[in-house]
Amino acid sequence: MLGRIAAALIAYLLCIFKFQDSMVTVGQLFGLTGFWALFIPSALIGLSVYRIADLDHWGLWDAASFLVIGSIAMLAMTGNPEATMYELIKGVVSFSVAAILGARAAITGGRH
Repeated sequence: MLGRIAAALIAYLLCIFKFQDSMVTVGQLFGLTGFWALFIPSALIGLSVYRIADLDHWGLWDAASFLVIGSIAMLAMTGNPEATMYELIKGVVSFSVAAILGARAAITGGRH
């Protein structure tokens, strides 16, 4: 429990101090200004890291947490919400197809 809190706090502090410009840019893309433009994306990343750090119980919320971190990172890099949305949809669809094919192969043992 303490490890999860420490990881989330470190991620949050890194976003606030090291990646401040990127977080403000993402916050402004969300329509936020001032303190909120820095706080909201940083808090989302901190909460996502807190969720992912629970290595014993992984599930759908961890996938959503990875999606949040990935989307904020892509928005910070590109600054283009439209291109980011296309890339997220492409990634989610390709991973979904891979999961379905992998599950089918696991169930049938690789036979047709």
